[in-house]
Amino acid sequence: MREDHEESILRNPAYLACLLWNLARSFSDNGSGRSPNLTHMVIGTSMLFHAASVEKIRAMKFDSGLLKALSDVPELVAGGQTRLEAALPTCLQALQLGVAAGIIRRESGDGLPTFLALGTNLPKALRDAEAATGPGISAARRLGAWFAREDLAIVRGRMGVRF
Repeated sequence: MREDHEESILRNPAYLACLLWNLARSFSDNGSGRSPNLTHMVIGTSMLFHAASVEKIRAMKFDSGLLKALSDVPELVAGGQTRLEAALPTCLQALQLGVAAGIIRRESGDGLPTFLALGTNLPKALRDAEAATGPGISAARRLGAWFAREDLAIVRGRMGVRF
């Protein structure tokens, strides 16, 4: 057994597809029906793969806002570019899996593609699996709501990440 087997399980594309569905659903619910773009998904993935960030984010209020979280909790920003680059391949795999599974729809538009969460809930089998992954789901929902309300250029600047 690998020494990092628990981390490998949490970083699998199927689990991440469920987290990204929650992020996209929350974004749409809080963003007047808009969908998050690829940049939102990659930044979200980099934060959802960071245990300290998940713990801090899930404990915060929905109406706090991402910029407040970034200023109050410096751990969210530390190593952001490195985490973002490491998360990109799994994020792309998870989005492909989500589209193939029919839980996420990729939409073309101006610039980067956007991703729409299909349905109001994940399929029952995936919802049942959510119970054991509550902190990640809570963090994904908060990130979706926060991303919908914040200007992406400002978020990228505050996090110190580049694409």
